[in-house]
Amino acid sequence: MVSKALVKTKQRTNKKKVFGFDIETYDDNREFYCASLYSDDTKYPTRKMFYDKVSLITELKRKKYANSFIVATNLGFDFFGTFFENEEINQFKTLFRGSNLLCAKTFIIDGKFYHKSYTGSKRGEGKTGYSITFIDTMNYVPMSVANMGKILKQNKLKSPACLGRLPKNESEKLEMDIYNLKDSEISYKFMRFLFDSFEELGASPKMTIASTSMSLFKNKFLGDDVYYTQPENTLRDLFEGYYGGRTETFKRGLVRNLNYYDINSLYPSVMLEEEYPDPNSGRVTHKDTKEYIRKYPGMSKVDIISPERQHPYLPFRRPDKLVFPTGSFTGWYTHFELVKALSYGYEITKVHKTHYYKKKCKPFKEFVQTLYDLRLKYKAENSSMELVVKLLMNSLYGKFGQKFFDRDNWTPEGTINIYDLKKCTKIERVKNFMCIKQTTDPSSFCIPIWATYVTAYARDRLYNYILQTDPFYCDTDSIICEGELPTSKVIGKMKLEMKIKKGYIVKPKMYALITDQKDEYVKAKGVGKRLAMNEFIGILQGKPVKYLKFTKFKEALRRDLTPNVLMDMEKNLSIEDTKRNWIGRFSMTECETSTPINLTMGKTYTEIQKYIKEYGIHYIESNTEVI
Repeated sequence: MVSKALVKTKQRTNKKKVFGFDIETYDDNREFYCASLYSDDTKYPTRKMFYDKVSLITELKRKKYANSFIVATNLGFDFFGTFFENEEINQFKTLFRGSNLLCAKTFIIDGKFYHKSYTGSKRGEGKTGYSITFIDTMNYVPMSVANMGKILKQNKLKSPACLGRLPKNESEKLEMDIYNLKDSEISYKFMRFLFDSFEELGASPKMTIASTSMSLFKNKFLGDDVYYTQPENTLRDLFEGYYGGRTETFKRGLVRNLNYYDINSLYPSVMLEEEYPDPNSGRVTHKDTKEYIRKYPGMSKVDIISPERQHPYLPFRRPDKLVFPTGSFTGWYTHFELVKALSYGYEITKVHKTHYYKKKCKPFKEFVQTLYDLRLKYKAENSSMELVVKLLMNSLYGKFGQKFFDRDNWTPEGTINIYDLKKCTKIERVKNFMCIKQTTDPSSFCIPIWATYVTAYARDRLYNYILQTDPFYCDTDSIICEGELPTSKVIGKMKLEMKIKKGYIVKPKMYALITDQKDEYVKAKGVGKRLAMNEFIGILQGKPVKYLKFTKFKEALRRDLTPNVLMDMEKNLSIEDTKRNWIGRFSMTECETSTPINLTMGKTYTEIQKYIKEYGIHYIESNTEVI
């Protein structure tokens, strides 16, 4: 692998045209009714309605739309509602994140769509085309059209009476047209607001908020510093120690008179205040010694034993979840975490491999301080720019931890070429789409040691509050506890989010709380709608929850459905928590305390017994592997 350099860049402004786009459907989203395109650009003013897909697609092939962004909110709905069963979809290169469509790109050549920028078998032959790229406002902020309208002070219109069905008369048709065109207008103006704001701050508008934040960092804050990518095998090791936030339920059941706190800008605060390994000074050793752990920043793969603690410190990645166990296990951890763990009574029994760095740096200090000061300024001015600055400030660190291997994507079958196939580690055909898993060369910003240290520092900050409060619940940057904590508006300090009068805490990402002001806060991961308190109580009593669900793209392909079709769902949610040990079943009348999971060589007692039963041999340790 050729080493790449993260270096200062020059700002690039957006030269492409922008058009807002929205469609309306009926029959549970199975049928297309109308669409609109909007722009108030003085050179290309556009306010057009379309009542069939053919006329819409024909319009998009005009040279007017060459080198343009077609902007929608919830792009997958509008794009697939237009192109899914149309052969033109085979001329689009698509990029997904999970089931969410980030963008779809094609080229206009002689009034036709092509999935590559030129005609002919080789570049330089034939004719060259102009790009047209569909993008999603949700790539930058997961916000509805209604909320975007509030920011722009252009309110979304009231839903027409005929929404979801065909209009019965001209009055209903006119109401639907105005409603649809207004949504296109808001999506367009919100994207223009974002692009203009990015450029005002010094960023180059990119396809997502994270990549835009990276451009701002490189344009304005990297300075003359140059950081080089490390060898690919080193990068893969470092990703092994990249863990997310801590989300745990320590006490569950009926709760009363608690406080819900969260930390002001937790991740930016540790980026501002802490030191980070300098990737240019990286070294590696296989010596079984703790000397490098104590002396240098870095990351090591270790066998480790956790003491009996109610709230263990180190995470461990199970096949389906992140847990914080006691017992013995093996993992990759930052040296910052390992030194802290040793102070809490952990024992390192073997060091397998160590990546250490002889120098430290503070690459994010100016970036965070500048943006945080701007955020306070814009907040005092009640300016919408506060949102933009907050998004950019919070989105940078994860970009350094963006994987270059085993990246999933879906793309129309006809767009796959030999170069794509060479990068694939897995490929599967589903109808006329290809599900691919690719490995590419690491980007210049692939510095996972920074991302791992950001999350490690953040978990440590939260852990300090866990030790102080004996909490009921925590989630990344928040904590629910009985006592009162000092609060402050300063970055990195606690603020009181709400006072809880009564509620139910069930498991991570599942709770229902009532505040002193009788406001309800209900969270239930896995349910496609907001729940009221009475619905949540029904779940606790074993009743299924009913809701309408949009079929996601992947699900639709595998089940031979159309994406975004509305389906009636009835789902029974489990209320059992497997991240910690609980004595009995969940109670709606009492509050139960848990204990951490205990592991032996990374396995629970039940898993060990199952292994012995299946293979009829003893479970013993040899270089931490099961034999």
